[in-house]
Amino acid sequence: MKDVRFGVTLPQFTSDPDRFVSGALRAVEEGFDSVWVFDHLWPLGADRERPILECWTSLAWLAARTDLHIGTLVTRSSLRHPALLAKMAATVAEIAPGRVTIAIGSGDAINRAENEAYGAPYFSGGTRVRQLISTLEVVQRYLKAGEATLDDEFVTVDGLPASPRPPQPPAVWVGGRSRELLEVAGRLADGWNGWGGDVDAFAQDAAIVKRVAGDRAFEVTWAGQVVLADTDEAAGDHPAGTVAGGPRRIRDVLSRLVDAGARHLIASVPSVQPDDYSALAGVVRELS
Repeated sequence: MKDVRFGVTLPQFTSDPDRFVSGALRAVEEGFDSVWVFDHLWPLGADRERPILECWTSLAWLAARTDLHIGTLVTRSSLRHPALLAKMAATVAEIAPGRVTIAIGSGDAINRAENEAYGAPYFSGGTRVRQLISTLEVVQRYLKAGEATLDDEFVTVDGLPASPRPPQPPAVWVGGRSRELLEVAGRLADGWNGWGGDVDAFAQDAAIVKRVAGDRAFEVTWAGQVVLADTDEAAGDHPAGTVAGGPRRIRDVLSRLVDAGARHLIASVPSVQPDDYSALAGVVRELS
């Protein structure tokens, strides 16, 4: 599968930076194409005391210390002013030109407490989608046009020049599975990431977003929890949307996702240990 890339998320939910660093270096050693971090201020579904390393400062380290493609799954549109977010992405891309993707999402009700605890606004309903579109407009103009201007209900940016100007700007994806977000991704982004879900649902979403994107260059991608065990039975039971099983089942699901249109697959491996990446890398190599 020469035209398909494979990546992993890193062990970010920790107060031990060595664990994060060793995870990144293991991903390099195992031959993955990309590494990814989440943009949460505390782990999703956990309490605020549970540790997590911050997304963009972690990416800056990855940019300088690895040669892998790096990115966000996903950075939340409401956590930072969009011009500041664009400048952060441009700075990381200046360090790692051609190796950065900024995947942006709107978040949802489960993120509300995080936003409010850190003084960031929280948007709901249709307002949340409009705010995401506003952020995408500013980020794309800053990164691709070299200057950002926008005056809407969320932000006022007047002729803000981009600095730095990386030789190859980051790709901008939209993450989400709603019909509205698929339309937004197809119209305004460079790619789309679908998290979890079964293969048939992914195929339907991929068809919609590709139809909206039309003939322009556009990347369809998948990410989700992957639990690889020696056998299907040993993998145990997991929430819907998790890809779990022995090597044969994992290979089958990943192959079907590629057949459904995915050109970059990103596995989030729970409780990453050294052997998790190596076992998954073995499955990926058999697909290639």
